[in-house]
Order: sequence, then structure tokens, then C-alpha cells
Amino acid sequence: MKVLVIFASHRIGGKNAEIEKAMCGYADSFEFDFVHLANCKIEGCTACNRCGESGYCVLPQSEGDRFQEIYEKMVSADAIFIISPVYAPIPSRLTAIFERLTSVLFNAGLINTDNNPLLNKKTAIFSYCSSGICDETPIKLIFDRFVMKNYRFDLSTYSYLNKSLYPKDEFNDITEYVIKTLEKLA
Repeated sequence: MKVLVIFASHRIGGKNAEIEKAMCGYADSFEFDFVHLANCKIEGCTACNRCGESGYCVLPQSEGDRFQEIYEKMVSADAIFIISPVYAPIPSRLTAIFERLTSVLFNAGLINTDNNPLLNKKTAIFSYCSSGICDETPIKLIFDRFVMKNYRFDLSTYSYLNKSLYPKDEFNDITEYVIKTLEKLA
């Protein structure tokens, strides 16, 4: 099973390195593709609406912009894990990815159809901060916005792999939470 893991932190190492190392212990069962947004440039959407004609973002790629590459990885992955620290409430590069995904899927007429390549994709979204596991609901609600046919802004209705209502009460730390969710896929 091919698992795309997007680390949304603007920093390299630290908790991301710990989580990646723990996930690599499952390399016999999964093919991982780790994307560290700290190493990526993601331009913001310009609302040109031309993606509706092409089905992909036509924003002229600046040097290092990796949106299209990440989008294609999301489409081809069997599962997506998004692991994000809390940066008011989410990091800017992850926000830019979500913004451009919304435009591509909406303007291409895919967001409200069964042809949406991200609809029903096995997905887990995790959020953490210096005090441990954080509420991932804000990020899940934004992800719902560009994937779901019938989304809400007050309640996540997507069928995420990590469904714990109170993960802080169930897991010692974010690494354990990610690994226990990964094990559900095996």
C-alpha cells in the first residue's frame, strides 16, 4: 500500500523525524512517500480559474513550486497522512496546498462529483503542538471543504482513518497516535 505522508511543519527534524523513523519501521508493509513542506515552495492560488479548463493548476510554476507534484502524489496514493503542527491554526504552505486543491477540484467541476480523485481517499490528519496532541478538527474541516460533496463548517463528516474524539486521552504522544492509525491500514 502506497502511503503519502505530508509533514506540514516549516521545520526539519524534531517531531517529524521521530514520526518518520517510527513509520519506516513498517516499510515491509507500506511504500512511504514522505513530503516535508519545509523543503517545498507552494505558491498561493491567484484565482485565475484556468484550472477548470485543464483539470490541473496552470499557475506558472516558479522555481521550486511543488504543488502539482504533491497533488499528483495525493491522487496516486492509496492513503494520505497529513501531520501538522499548530501554527495559527495551520502552516501557510499547507494552507496554500488546500487553497489550490480547492480551486483545481472546484473549477474542474470535480469537487461535487464521483470523479473527484480525492473523494473517499483513505486519509488521516494529525495535529500537534509543544504540549502534545492537539485537536485536528480545524484542519479536517478545511480538508472536508475541498473533498466532500456535502461538507459542513461545524462538523467533520469525512470518514477519516483517525476517528478518535479525544486522542490526548488515548495516546501518549503524536508518534504513537500516528503509528496506531497506520497499523489500522495493515
